[in-house]
Amino acid sequence: MTNDVNTDKAVAEWIASAKSKQTAYQYEQRWGIWLQYCKAKDMLLSGTEQLEDMKKRRHSEDNTEKYFYDNEVPKFFRWLKTEFRGKTTNKPLSETSALAVTTAVRSFFAYHRYSLEIKKDALPSSEKVTQTYVDHQFDVYQFRAMFQQGDLKERTILVCGKDLWLRAGDFIGLGRDSVELAIKREGELAENEHRDTDTVEFELTTEKEKEPCSCHLSKETIELLKDYLKTYLSTNGHLFQLTEEALSDLLRRLAEKSKITLNGRIRWHCMRKFGITLMHGKVTEPVMKYMVGKHISKDLRTYIQNNRETFKAFKLIEPLISLTKSNGNGSGQMAKQLEEMKKTTFKQMILMKLMEKLTSKQEMQTALEEIADELEIPVETRKIHYGTEKEETPDFNTQIDVLTEALIKKDLDRIFKENGNNNH
Repeated sequence: MTNDVNTDKAVAEWIASAKSKQTAYQYEQRWGIWLQYCKAKDMLLSGTEQLEDMKKRRHSEDNTEKYFYDNEVPKFFRWLKTEFRGKTTNKPLSETSALAVTTAVRSFFAYHRYSLEIKKDALPSSEKVTQTYVDHQFDVYQFRAMFQQGDLKERTILVCGKDLWLRAGDFIGLGRDSVELAIKREGELAENEHRDTDTVEFELTTEKEKEPCSCHLSKETIELLKDYLKTYLSTNGHLFQLTEEALSDLLRRLAEKSKITLNGRIRWHCMRKFGITLMHGKVTEPVMKYMVGKHISKDLRTYIQNNRETFKAFKLIEPLISLTKSNGNGSGQMAKQLEEMKKTTFKQMILMKLMEKLTSKQEMQTALEEIADELEIPVETRKIHYGTEKEETPDFNTQIDVLTEALIKKDLDRIFKENGNNNH
């Protein structure tokens, strides 16, 4: 018996069928956890042997024998939540993570046309599972503190991450030659045009969705990259020789050294959410989607490219994400102005909703309450938001401000969901 993925033909074929390197990596990691369970329960430790065993069991008239693996998977799910210990947390998995690992095992058997017949309610559906993890929300001041704690390599990874907002798989897949070429091209253009070097632009195709992604590197990042490229030689053609888990570990390590207060878990996806949160309300949604590798129509992408809309958007954001403050002055004042612009935009959206409903003062109040219901602000918490515990109704401006904040949060949650607010 063997548990080596490379020599287990059935498992190797299943992993090779994955649509992306990230999915393949997850398959391999989750299959390893399944084998830990199998070892603990004295089961076969080879996917190939398990398929042969299942084939024989399917001919049995004894349902316990016939559906052995079908019944074992729900037990595996419960084991993940009670007995298993994760490498990082040393704790059992949450229901969400346990279901993801279990789904991978089911995927293996389904790929080889041995779909498991799980009894109804033996496993929860993904729709009914409550997300128990909340990601930490970084701000630029925390990144600046982390930057000060890092060495050259760590600093370079951090500044690239806060500029690019890529998924972990796309980030570790960055080609060293392509980045060097983009930096060299901008240097030559600047020299020919008798100007200082500016933001570097390049495009890549995302691994998960196979969509074009417009990428930018700030001036401070370019300077660090030049030193990094001189110091660290290429070994496999990638800009950074790291795994996806190593990226998250780097963030955790720097955060711990910086002694920042956490409000959730730390993983590389926090970098992506940082960029989306910063752009939200300041950059049009199609431009933002193009900058994070989400689908937009070809015609719209052509318009954005021809008008350099992503470049303009990045230049707007660039002073707000500087970790060395070398990308421009007055970033604090600019950030405040942009937040006010964002709030005004969403406040206008609330007012437009009101105009559709408004005919009298009473109807205005009714309309406000209807909008609050639409935005799912619980009735009992509205008084707390409005700053009063009494029964009197607050003024309209106060109510509109509260609704504006709720709309901003609701719209940002929608964008997070569309951009993969999960483990990918």
